[in-house]
Amino acid sequence: MRISTIHNATVVSTGRKDRKTNMEIKKPCALIQYNKFMKGVDRADQYLNYYTVLRKIAKWSKNVVLYLLNCALFKAFCVYRTLNTNKKVKYKNFLHEVGWSWISKFQDRSDSDSDDLQQPEKQTTPRECKQDPPCRLSGDSRIHKLEKIVGGGEGKRKYTARQCKVCGAHKKRSETRYICKFCVVPVHKGSCFEKSHSVTDY
Repeated sequence: MRISTIHNATVVSTGRKDRKTNMEIKKPCALIQYNKFMKGVDRADQYLNYYTVLRKIAKWSKNVVLYLLNCALFKAFCVYRTLNTNKKVKYKNFLHEVGWSWISKFQDRSDSDSDDLQQPEKQTTPRECKQDPPCRLSGDSRIHKLEKIVGGGEGKRKYTARQCKVCGAHKKRSETRYICKFCVVPVHKGSCFEKSHSVTDY
């Protein structure tokens, strides 16, 4: 039951009838006004409670910061959905993509820091990820770069070959010596590299 300080106990008609009794449905004016103007707020609270970032923390100030972060993520989702009307993205998938993008930026920054410290470079190229990278179709040429696949050998045997991801999707056996450093996906130079970063289903 809603309590209002600006409405009286007036009951108005909703313009609908009960299916069973065929009688006109009436509701208090306060309830109708609330449903008319508070749908957006209720929907926002509903989304925030689905995948909340709030945790049980003793300090109330941290809870305030986490709540504001939760609201900012939901507002970003609303803006993204408004600007990309041709894409149907769920709120859960949007949060996953944001999380993966934050992780990838942190990894790139840590890699650059390790280069500044002149640490020995890694011996071998990591194996291919089973999941499709979230930023594969980002179109950012600064992060999608080809590099040679490094194996465990020495000299000429240092560089090995792996099955091309795009050719394998078409059931074509063709190996390549290059891999996308960001996606960790082996692809050929040229058309295979462009397809893997521009087409959803190649």
